[in-house]
Amino acid sequence: MMSCPNLNALVWQHLFRNARRLQSVWKSGRPIVPNGNSFSTEAKEIAIPKYIPRGPTDILEALATTVKRDPTAPHYKFHDDPYLIPASNHAKRTYALAQEAGRKAANWIKQEHAELFQHRNAEPFIQAFAPIEKLTESTPMTEDLLKNYIHTSQVANAIHVYGKLDSAAISRETRQSFLEFVAFYNEDDQLNEDLIEERWFKSGMKGKDQIRQTWKNNGLAEAVFNSMERKTAEAYCALICGMAKHGKAVGAWEYYNQMLAEGFAPNLTTYNSIFKIAGIVREDAEHQIRLIDETLRNMVHAGIKPNVRTLNSILESISRIPIYRVAREKSLQVLSDFKSIGVKPSLGSYYFLLKIFCREKGPINNILVGIVNRLEFEMPPLQDLHDVAFFAEAMRVCNYHLEDVQLAKRLHDLLCLPQNQAFIGDSYKESIYYRCFLLLLTRAEGPDALMEMYRHLVPNIYTPEQSVFEAVVKSVAECSAVQYVPELWSDAVYMDMGERESILEVLLEALASGSGPDTKAVSDKDDVDPVLATARAITVHVDNFLKVAEEKHRPTSLRWTGSMLGNLAKLFLQYGDIASANAIMIKVNTLKNQLSSFFPVATLTKFYESCIERQDSTMALMAIDYAIEMGYDESSSMAKQAREQLKLDERQQQKLNSILGSTSTTPEES
Repeated sequence: MMSCPNLNALVWQHLFRNARRLQSVWKSGRPIVPNGNSFSTEAKEIAIPKYIPRGPTDILEALATTVKRDPTAPHYKFHDDPYLIPASNHAKRTYALAQEAGRKAANWIKQEHAELFQHRNAEPFIQAFAPIEKLTESTPMTEDLLKNYIHTSQVANAIHVYGKLDSAAISRETRQSFLEFVAFYNEDDQLNEDLIEERWFKSGMKGKDQIRQTWKNNGLAEAVFNSMERKTAEAYCALICGMAKHGKAVGAWEYYNQMLAEGFAPNLTTYNSIFKIAGIVREDAEHQIRLIDETLRNMVHAGIKPNVRTLNSILESISRIPIYRVAREKSLQVLSDFKSIGVKPSLGSYYFLLKIFCREKGPINNILVGIVNRLEFEMPPLQDLHDVAFFAEAMRVCNYHLEDVQLAKRLHDLLCLPQNQAFIGDSYKESIYYRCFLLLLTRAEGPDALMEMYRHLVPNIYTPEQSVFEAVVKSVAECSAVQYVPELWSDAVYMDMGERESILEVLLEALASGSGPDTKAVSDKDDVDPVLATARAITVHVDNFLKVAEEKHRPTSLRWTGSMLGNLAKLFLQYGDIASANAIMIKVNTLKNQLSSFFPVATLTKFYESCIERQDSTMALMAIDYAIEMGYDESSSMAKQAREQLKLDERQQQKLNSILGSTSTTPEES
C-alpha cells in the first residue's frame, strides 16, 4: 500500500502537468478536446437548487423511517435476553422502573462522591453531566448563584439561596424570574427528565383530566409577590398562571380581576389559564359561556391574537358543561370563530370535541368520522399537551360509543405511521387504546382476523388485562375455533395468568366448545392432538400449583370448580381419553364438598353412559353416588340402568343398595 506522502506527491505532479498543458493550449488558441486527461473550458450553467431548511435531527428521522417496528421483539428499553424480557404488565412496570432506579442510584453516587467525577472528557463540556455542587456554610450566597439555580431548575437550592439573600439587594429582573420559577414548580423539585418511565406511571395514576388543587396556600410564591413594592403585569401573570396550573382556580380568578382593576394587561398565557378554569369558577353553563365571551372580548381590546392553546383551553372548559346541547353549539361556534382568524385545531382540539359530542350517556354522534377523514388528509403537528390524549379517546369512542370496527382500523392505520407513533402518549393511555381496540375486535371480527391482530400486539406491544384476555378467549369459543386455544393457554402462562380461576374457566370452556378430534391437526398417528395436550397440561399445571401451595402453607384463591372439571371431563370423553376422564371423576368425588360449583349434569350423564358402554361398573357407581348426593333428578334412572345393564358382583350390588337405600327400590322389584 502506498504511503500518504507519496500519494500527495503524485497528486501535486498531476495537477502541475495539467496546469502547464492548459497554459500552452490557451496561448496557442487551439480548441480543447475533452478526454480523460484534460478539462473542458466550455461554460456550463450551474443550477443551484432552492435551499431547503433542515432541522438538526432531520437526517436521524430519515434514517429512522427505514427501520420499522418489529412486533415480535421487545421494546428497546428492555434487555434483549430471553430471561429478562417481561411479558406481564407487572413485570414490564417493574423492569422499566428498576432500570431507572439503577440510573437514580448511579446519580446518587455521583452526587455523594462528586470529588471522584471531576474529569472532563467532553469538549465542549456538558454541564448537565457534572455533579451538582453542594451548598455549604462557606458557599458565598450571591445573586448570580440564584440565577444559576433558576436556570438549571434546582428548586430547593434556589429557595435556600433566596432565603439567605437580602431581598432588597436582589434586582427586579431576578426577583421576577424567581417568582415565575417558584410559581411554575409550586416550590417542589421535579423529576429528572431522563426518568421517563417514572414520570409516565405517575401521570397515569394521577388522571390528568381532573384538576386537583396542589397549590401551596400562603406559600413562597405569594410571599414573593406580596413583597414587591410595585406590582407589575409580569408578576401578576406569573402568579395567576401558577395558581391555575396547580388547581387554585378561585385564587387565580381573584388575582386576575385585581390585575384588570389596576389597569394591567394580561399576556396570552394568562388568558389561556383563565379559559381553563372558567368551568370551575363558574358552575352554571350560562355563566361559563358568558365568562368565556367576556375574556375573548378583553383579548380583542388588548390586541392579543389567540393561538391553538387558547382554542384548546376554551374547549376544555366547554367539555365540563353538563348540558349536551349547549356544549355542542358553543364548541361549534368557537371552532368557526377560530377558523376565521386562521387558527387550525390540533389533536388536542379534536380530543375535547370527542369529550363534548360523544358522552357516555349522550346520543350517538359521528363527529369522529369527519375527524379521521381530515386527519387522513393532513395530520397536525404536536402543539399541545392534550394532543397525546386524542388516540386513546378516539379508540374509546370507536369501542363504546360507535362500535365501528372499520373506523377503528382506519384510526389504527393512522397511528402506525412512523411520524404519528409519538401521539400514543404514556403507558396508561397506550393501555387504554389497545384495550378498547381488542375489545372491539372481539365483538366485531371473526377469530382469524382477531388472532392476527392479537399476535401482532401481544405481548411485546401490549399485554392484555385479565378482562380483555377473557373476552378474546370467549370470542374464540363462540366460534368454536378451538385451534387457537392452545396458543392462548401458552400466552396465559407466559403472562402470569395461568393461576387465575376466571382465566382457567374460560379457557376450559373454550376447549370443550369443539366437536372433537381434528384429523388435520395431527399429521402423525403418534402425535397428540394440540387441544387434548392443552387440556392435560392445564390439569397438571393446576394440580402442581395446588400441591406446592399446600406444602408451603401458602394461601391461594385458585381452587378446582365443578364447571372446570366438567369441561375437562367433556373434552376427554370427546377425544376418547378414558383414563383422564376417570381421573377427573375421581377428583370430583374426592373434592365434592370443596367444589364451588356443581359438576354439570349433562357431562355426568355422558360419562355415565360411557361407563355403561364399556362396562366399567366402578366408575358408574361413583357417578351414581355423586348424582344422588347432589340431588340430581337423573340419579334414579341411572341406578335402574346400572342394575339392568351392568354386571355387578356381590360387593358392587351391596354398594349400589347402600347408595340408593330402601327408597331406591322400585315397586315392581318389591
